[in-house]
Amino acid sequence: MQRIKSNLYTPNEITLAHTLADGLNDQKSLAFYLSCAKKYPKDFLLAQLVHVQSLPDHSVWTTRPRLFTHIITNSIYNTHDYTWD
Repeated sequence: MQRIKSNLYTPNEITLAHTLADGLNDQKSLAFYLSCAKKYPKDFLLAQLVHVQSLPDHSVWTTRPRLFTHIITNSIYNTHDYTWD
């Protein structure tokens, strides 16, 4: 795992992105996980990671990274309805 040096992301965001990539065994999508770490709350991302990892294999119809991406991109954080504030 090669560490990233960037002025765009904080060290915490970089660490979170690496945690997501390692947890989903999807290093090639590290740029996506960096953007997620910047956009979404840490607790939300980690909760979804644990959820996706805890699903039994027969329940996952696609890959775990694709399922994680689907859950994240269809979350309340991507709607324009901010009634949850």
